[in-house]
Amino acid sequence: MVKAVRDRWFLALASLLMLGLVGGGIYVWKRGKTPAQKVQEAPPPLAEPVLQPGAEVSFTSVIQAQVVAPIGAPIEGTLETVEVEVGAEVSEGQLLARIKNLGLEAAQAEAQQDLERVQTRVNNLESSLIAARLEVSRAVADADRARVEYEKSDKAAERQRMLYNEKATPRLTFEKAQKDFAQAKAEYDALREQARQAEERVQNTTLELDAAKRALDEKKDSLEGARADLAVSEVHSPVDGVVVSVNGKVGDEVERTMKDLFQVAVDLSQLQMIIEPDERIAGKMTEGLPALVQVLEISSDAISGEVKKTESGQWKVEFTTGDVNIKPGLNAIVKVKLP
Repeated sequence: MVKAVRDRWFLALASLLMLGLVGGGIYVWKRGKTPAQKVQEAPPPLAEPVLQPGAEVSFTSVIQAQVVAPIGAPIEGTLETVEVEVGAEVSEGQLLARIKNLGLEAAQAEAQQDLERVQTRVNNLESSLIAARLEVSRAVADADRARVEYEKSDKAAERQRMLYNEKATPRLTFEKAQKDFAQAKAEYDALREQARQAEERVQNTTLELDAAKRALDEKKDSLEGARADLAVSEVHSPVDGVVVSVNGKVGDEVERTMKDLFQVAVDLSQLQMIIEPDERIAGKMTEGLPALVQVLEISSDAISGEVKKTESGQWKVEFTTGDVNIKPGLNAIVKVKLP
């Protein structure tokens, strides 16, 4: 009897212990599960502020010139010198850079050599022509003297022939007169031929000299052309203004297709700033909206401007200032009042 009662008590205690363990496990599982669920919960999204009519929006941007003159590379080559920096004031015709082109330099050297070669030939032909003309003068003078002697001996020989036919002069005298006449004629003919050849040399030398002078003129033109081509290697500013961009440094290769090696702002009183509004603001912007520009580096005073669009569809603010200290490259704040 006592044993049966004891067995029931043991069974009841075991059941209570089992229930306690199960309940404790369930409690621990719930405590471990709840924090993980809270970590995974995302915060609610913040509502974007509503743009009220007449709201003012601000942008920060860099001042640019409205009117900019691009200056390209006139020839291809290597930048030998760059004479100006960004921000430098330049005047029309001022040297900005030099471009080294080995081909143009070689062409100029060759043209110079050709010119010197032809010039030497012209000088030699001119000297030859002077000598030929002197030779003609001497030859003509000698031929004239020989002609006089020839005419005298001709008359003497004719007289002796008449006398000899009449038996009025010795045979030896007659023969000597004929011999003198033959010698005088031969000398005259020879000197006359020399004079003719000298005159022919003058004519030929004159023709050669004329051709050489024409060639010299052509070589001079070629040299001038080569010099002109080489002069193009100097980049000069076509306008007065301020350099706002230099797209190269010494040693860089440039091409003739490079149209903006330099950029020079022409009118520094006409300035602009590119602004980049987000979609909400851009949807409310229109051309012609008034704007205020502040260049805090220079002054706290605001400058009136106007909102416009660029050709590429960007928004910009254009403004005019007479302050010479406000230049392209400075940072500024733009305030636009939405409609």
